[in-house]
Amino acid sequence: MPANPRRFFLCTGECVTADKLAQYPESHIIGELRYIADEGSNKVTALARYDVSVGVDHVPPSLPKIDVYIIGDARRIKCRVEGCENTQRWEIGKARFLQLMKRYGVVTMEQMYNST
Repeated sequence: MPANPRRFFLCTGECVTADKLAQYPESHIIGELRYIADEGSNKVTALARYDVSVGVDHVPPSLPKIDVYIIGDARRIKCRVEGCENTQRWEIGKARFLQLMKRYGVVTMEQMYNST
């Protein structure tokens, strides 16, 4: 398995590696976690939402078509498999979100420590 295995985000809210997809037969893959460059060499965790949702029995190729990279918090991400009514929320981890806000000057170090 590679050092950083791909992690797939499912319409049922789970985020799993390819070897665990079979444990969620009723789910569909909405996208995957990606680490993208943000302002130079800083990397941010993002949800790379696929142009088309696929069943868990069809692991997408390494470079599937992505329609959006979601950083932060997003609601009502709808599964695109016909007949599936699942919607999910994508949320970046609190610590990572605070680091991102600090970088942009929205949150001070003192506020970061007081929020935990």
